[in-house]
Amino acid sequence: MFTSEKALLGEIANELSSCGCCSRCTMRYLGDKDMHTYRGNYKDMAEMVQDIRGKSSVEQPDIDKNGKTVDTSETTNKCDIDSQKSVSNSTNTPMETDDSSNCKTDSAFELNGNGEDCDTADGSKSNTQSHSSNTSSACVICLGILEQFAEEKFLNKMKEDIDLEGFKYKEYMCSLMVPVCIILRERAILLHLKEKFRTVYGDKTDMDIAPIKDVWKWRNGPLLTDLLGAPFSPKSMFDITMTFDYTESNKECTFLLSSSCSEMFVKRKHDRRFRKKLAQSLYTRANVGKALDKLSDDEFRKSYQCPPLAPKAAISCDIKCQNENVFVAGRYNKYSRELSQTPWLIDGVRRSESSVEELLCGPINKHFRPDEQKFSSSGREDVDVRMLGNGRPFVLELINPRCRNFSSEQMAKMQQDINTSTEDIKCRDLQIVPKEETEVLKQGEIDKVKWYRALCWSEQPVSQQHLDTLNSTKELKILQKTPIRVLHRRPLATRDKLIHSMSATRVDDTHFSVDLSTQAGTYIKEFVHGDLGRTRPNLSIILGIDVDILDLDVTAIELDWPKAVDQDREQELQKPQTDT
Repeated sequence: MFTSEKALLGEIANELSSCGCCSRCTMRYLGDKDMHTYRGNYKDMAEMVQDIRGKSSVEQPDIDKNGKTVDTSETTNKCDIDSQKSVSNSTNTPMETDDSSNCKTDSAFELNGNGEDCDTADGSKSNTQSHSSNTSSACVICLGILEQFAEEKFLNKMKEDIDLEGFKYKEYMCSLMVPVCIILRERAILLHLKEKFRTVYGDKTDMDIAPIKDVWKWRNGPLLTDLLGAPFSPKSMFDITMTFDYTESNKECTFLLSSSCSEMFVKRKHDRRFRKKLAQSLYTRANVGKALDKLSDDEFRKSYQCPPLAPKAAISCDIKCQNENVFVAGRYNKYSRELSQTPWLIDGVRRSESSVEELLCGPINKHFRPDEQKFSSSGREDVDVRMLGNGRPFVLELINPRCRNFSSEQMAKMQQDINTSTEDIKCRDLQIVPKEETEVLKQGEIDKVKWYRALCWSEQPVSQQHLDTLNSTKELKILQKTPIRVLHRRPLATRDKLIHSMSATRVDDTHFSVDLSTQAGTYIKEFVHGDLGRTRPNLSIILGIDVDILDLDVTAIELDWPKAVDQDREQELQKPQTDT
């Protein structure tokens, strides 16, 4: 406490209560920074404040079932703990899909003065807070964050929504985003206390007051841990973010635009990067805080009510749960010549029934249940090209998965589900990898060597001399203009590429196959037929006869990533089981 004099402490508590502070904010501005003080429910806090105010048991106002008191005094404009809370709980906002089960937990809770849900006839949430002077309203400092939002009914609602979304977690962390205008309200009440009780508050700053976020966590942390059945950890992969919104917050900040520290707001307001953003992007905790540091107390008093006025609107709480993204890597083979790597859409119309990405993601998403996924691979093959050999490395970034922890055996089961669901692709070495490892995939696109097998047709019979010419060609540098077939999606450019080696085999008089080792990014089809002279030299030029390509396979990608795990899994399964 800022003072040990009981009488003076009672005077300050009475002043804070008459200004409209809730019990927890009253204790904050009395200087109590002991976390155990705030652990009790609102009724306990109310009784504590009444005791400090020197109220006898006879004089104590009635305390309702939510721990709020009803102060009928005609000399005060607000009661110390009587507040009509608005807490809100809106429906989930889908993320690019109409399926709400694939969305982040996104809820806003709204309760009436009795802590009960407020729904209108059409099912929408209604704001039941009265703005008339003879009715109660939320705390003038925390706007209700430390009242109903800090009680078990609200936490139970949170738990219900988390369970409904099906999040799995071993630990959690919780983040609070409070309205920017609270900074102004805290400054206003502190200036008021300095004026009324200068001997106690003359040297006090915001740093001496327990922050709203800390008080909320001191009260709710243990309760939330018990409800979720998981410990709090600042490094948890599962984050519960509560964003408190007060619709009048921006209006309360507008005086800063005409203050002596307006330059930072004017610059941001006219910055073209923010023109299309919502108004709340103009005022942030950072720039409002900096502005108040420069603003004198006298100038602040002239522009902002001290003590602050009662809130004019209800505060709502938007809750979002987020599991950190998971990266699932592996290698895939593609055996179909009618399957695209990613969904193939032209003008919104599908051109193929499925894709490699969809066949891989189906069983994986079934277990991880993400909001969405991002597919990346070490290059890509055309629809009519097979991917053979040890497969193409790929990674799936799973956005906000409901489950993120799976054992090696469970990953092996997902891989088996993929491989038994289709004959078009096969997956191997499926595993969870750290984000840092995925950089290897991007680097491999530049440095890797790729192997191909092309079945070619020649206009004239193929002689042994033709084959020997190809077999003896090493480190051939070619110039390739962007192929005609991809000009609609890639810029026109001429690229230098290397054909490291070729090995040709005769099939019949007019057919031969050639195995090629090339630099990543080489267009093999165009190297064979020349693309109307856009690739030079090409096989037609080298052999002196017209050549075209019939079939193409990717036979190997020299990128040792991700690590091989299938063999380890097989060895583990083959280990003799000991009796227990």
